[in-house]
Amino acid sequence: MNSSSTEPCTEFYCVGSDLDKQFKKISSSGYKKLTKCDDATLDECKISGKDKCYLDAGAYYEKRVTNGEVVKGGFLKGLGDVGSGIVGLILSLILLSVGMLALTYVLKKIFMGKAHVLIQYSLKVNDYLAILIGLGITIIVQSSSVTTSALTPLCGIGVLPLIKMLPLTLGANIGTTCTALIASLVSLKMGAVQIALVHLFFNITGILVWFPIPPLRRIPIKGATLLGLYAANWRVIPPLYILTVFVITPGMLLAVSETWKASVAGGVIFMLFLLGSFAVFLFLWIKGIPGKMDPLCLRVVSNEQREASRLALEEADKRIRDGVEGADEADNENTKV
Repeated sequence: MNSSSTEPCTEFYCVGSDLDKQFKKISSSGYKKLTKCDDATLDECKISGKDKCYLDAGAYYEKRVTNGEVVKGGFLKGLGDVGSGIVGLILSLILLSVGMLALTYVLKKIFMGKAHVLIQYSLKVNDYLAILIGLGITIIVQSSSVTTSALTPLCGIGVLPLIKMLPLTLGANIGTTCTALIASLVSLKMGAVQIALVHLFFNITGILVWFPIPPLRRIPIKGATLLGLYAANWRVIPPLYILTVFVITPGMLLAVSETWKASVAGGVIFMLFLLGSFAVFLFLWIKGIPGKMDPLCLRVVSNEQREASRLALEEADKRIRDGVEGADEADNENTKV
């Protein structure tokens, strides 16, 4: 705010061009009601040509920004921003869970009857073509979550092999970057396009690192199989995994960053403590204490359970292969006839 004791420039607000655009985005109707300074005020107060002058911009900012509400309509408006956020989050999680259960049920009903057709096609298609299929589906629906949410139940009910789920998911991860890329091309601002390209090439680089080489490709498959084994025996594993990966780990890294800012020595000590704790846990989890304590991983899932799971997976793969081979023979016979 600039002020002067000389009329007519008793009180005015000098607003930069960027802030002026934000004022317009906040409320177009309120923006039109702003009182602009007249020519005498502009001459007297020497406002820069790049700025805008409003007599009531301060009141507008206080009303629309400082005391403004995020939730401006809908049935949650009367609950306030905090109450609306909490209720909206709970409702969205309930709807998401119900939708996923309904999606799983419907997909099971649809695909279990003619599962061999989908299985046959998924096993025959080239892995790199499967990436393009996942890419194309995600570009169409503009959401990788929709693609993976539709494919995951198919793996769970045994229709889609896990080895074919990987390239489809990788394609979906590339396809979802097209949404941000298309949005960035609307404004054609350097920063927006740059971030969209970073998102795109980050996913492409990850695929080039993990997918072309078969031994590396098996690492995420083995990890998914192991996590599925734990989840099949302990239903607490999935929420615990989500809590660890998306809450605890980022929180620890943020704590390390803040400790480094406060004290370099303290940051080093804290980081070494976390790394040492993780190393000790990893050793106890895999090796245990020789002669005194078995590995912790075997306490969660025993060797007998792991062997039974391995045999079950092999049997499932055999049934899939036999089903595809039987379908091929039937198709050949029909073709001859």
